[in-house]
Amino acid sequence: MSESSIKNIRNGVVASVIAGIILLLVPTVRGYASLALDWIWSGVILLWDGLFEYYSFSGWFLLVIFAFAIVGFLTIFFAIKSNFDAPEHSEYKEDSIFNLKWRWRWSGHEITNLWCFCPSCDATLVYDDSSKNSFYEPTVTHFICENCSNTTKGTITGGAKSYALGAVRREIDRRIRTGEHEH
Repeated sequence: MSESSIKNIRNGVVASVIAGIILLLVPTVRGYASLALDWIWSGVILLWDGLFEYYSFSGWFLLVIFAFAIVGFLTIFFAIKSNFDAPEHSEYKEDSIFNLKWRWRWSGHEITNLWCFCPSCDATLVYDDSSKNSFYEPTVTHFICENCSNTTKGTITGGAKSYALGAVRREIDRRIRTGEHEH
């Protein structure tokens, strides 16, 4: 027998076993589905009867009042929560650091989406941290504007891209602590 015919026989046996298992499970699953649908239908009937019974108010009217109360409670809760969660420096989202324009967002008290932009044309800058010539020279990260004829707009000495972003985060934290960001 060739290898392809052995594979065809194997695939046929596997398909037959899977089909048998599925056919074995169909009556059981059908029974559970029937019970679930009966339970859901009885809940719908109970809710329908409750909404249209006549008390001093109709059930649907009480349901509408309850829905408005829940929406009002959630609105108040999230308004109060947002006042406590927002740091006082949450409006501080842009600054000139290392002669570059940096922008970021706040997620709670953490800086996210930190990146630099060209001070001249406001284009997103790209980085190059591959210019280390020798072991004894510190790594320098250059930030280059592709829109302004590939000119270097700024450099951060000390490490690669992750070091440069960390240095900017530390500078932002320092400015917040000292109050320099408010000027």
